Amino acid sequence: MRRRTSHALPGRRMSITAVLVGLGALFLSAAPVASAAPADTALPVPVVGITTLPTGLPSLVYTQVTVRTDPERRGITEFVGYCFCTVHWRNMSTGVGGTVVPAVKPTPVVTGSGTLVAAMTVDGRSGVAVTALPGAGTWNVP
Repeated sequence: MRRRTSHALPGRRMSITAVLVGLGALFLSAAPVASAAPADTALPVPVVGITTLPTGLPSLVYTQVTVRTDPERRGITEFVGYCFCTVHWRNMSTGVGGTVVPAVKPTPVVTGSGTLVAAMTVDGRSGVAVTALPGAGTWNVP
């Protein structure tokens, strides 16, 4: 007795696999693209010192500054935090550096992409300024 074999089954398996792969690709292409939210980094070492207020009275300064980066705004760092201080920053990847005085409203600065370091000193906007502990921190900019 001769046994009957079907050659249609392997072809049918191939077509089902092709349909499943096609559907998977369709679902994956229709999935929303995830975008990273802006990241806030509080510089870990606060600036500590004494400054003279516009009234002439001394004031203790103890402040942390926050930096904000956004993957959609490449090479930009926003400095957030009101203080009588100046942030001295340097991009270790490019060598570019600068200073910024943070404010309550975020201050955007073109720092470039890479690893950045910062040191903060107390300002003497109205007279005497003594920095007892310079603030410091590092962060990455996309």
